[in-house]
Amino acid sequence: MKAFKLVRLSAAITLMAGYAASADAAVVLGSAQGYEASVSGSIPVFLVISDHDGVAGASGEQAARIQSGFNPANVTVHVKAPTTDGLTVSAHVQYDTHLQGAGQQDSGLLESRVAEIQVDGAFGTVSLGKGFGIFNSDAIGDISSGLGVGWLGGGADTANATGGHIGTGYVYANFNPHITYASPDMNGLKFKIGAINPEDPAGFGGRVETNMPRLEGQLDYIMDASFGEMKVWTGFMYQNINLIDLKYDYNLTGVDVGTHIDVGGFGLTLAYTDTKGVGADGLYGFNTDGGLGVNDAEVKATQWYGEADYVLGKTTVGFSYGEGQQDATVTPVGSARDITNKLGMLFVHHKLTPAFTVIGELQDYSSDAQADYKAYVVGAQFDF
Repeated sequence: MKAFKLVRLSAAITLMAGYAASADAAVVLGSAQGYEASVSGSIPVFLVISDHDGVAGASGEQAARIQSGFNPANVTVHVKAPTTDGLTVSAHVQYDTHLQGAGQQDSGLLESRVAEIQVDGAFGTVSLGKGFGIFNSDAIGDISSGLGVGWLGGGADTANATGGHIGTGYVYANFNPHITYASPDMNGLKFKIGAINPEDPAGFGGRVETNMPRLEGQLDYIMDASFGEMKVWTGFMYQNINLIDLKYDYNLTGVDVGTHIDVGGFGLTLAYTDTKGVGADGLYGFNTDGGLGVNDAEVKATQWYGEADYVLGKTTVGFSYGEGQQDATVTPVGSARDITNKLGMLFVHHKLTPAFTVIGELQDYSSDAQADYKAYVVGAQFDF
């Protein structure tokens, strides 16, 4: 290895329940043969003070936790081969670890979210392996969650990464094995399409058949104007699930639309998602014996959120509010009830250095399926 340098990379949110974000910087090593290896990552740490209402006649609970945020601590290793015949092949492997809550402290929870080969050329990019999903991935790029905490999915005893606006704004794109294609930039227009490992829903004792990958796609358009920049997107997903023993099948489907506008230091994000087979919790599949206690087969749900932020020097302040809602449904595998989840967040991010950001967040959460709570968050993230 002959060269050693610190380079700036563009930030790109790639997510949780965790969701992982790529770092703003990377340590890069180069070889005489033209290979390049780099390491990037981030470590977020938060103190979360929360006050939870009681449910089903039980008293409420207050909690204090030092924990991960929407992103766990993560490190990604990248290796890029020399460009040959117009093709650049690279490998990306990410490992993540979570700061535990009140539960077992030594279980480790080391996971691999990304193990992917990318082939880049004038035609675009083909990705093979495991990585972030496509559907709703633009919606998940909200600023508050990207460096914050969001939904405490485990209530007062939340451990691991948290939920951002999952269930109160968007569906979790998740990290799955996939084969995807991303087009080159065509005057601001780009699209991405892929075959994703199908979800095999939990909570059903019989045979579940998923004989085709889930299809996901997304179309983006970015427009630069004298007043600033505007991005709009739309996407879809489709998957069939067959419960063989019941001779019953259903589909997971979804469409979404959204926009992000930057004018001077002001930013505005609006996103809307409509799904069938994915409930108000924003998670794939149904669960008959846990989670939010709903059976998602055939359930119709929506997710939406709005976020406004303002950047002044090294400081970003903002507010976001979102809801997730599902309609009552009865199917051969159970029933789903009407549920609405709501989350409002005030947030501030301040860069003490280009690599070290301090974060504050106030949350107000209410739900028909989980105890309402308020949370007060302070923390920091180091990106490398």
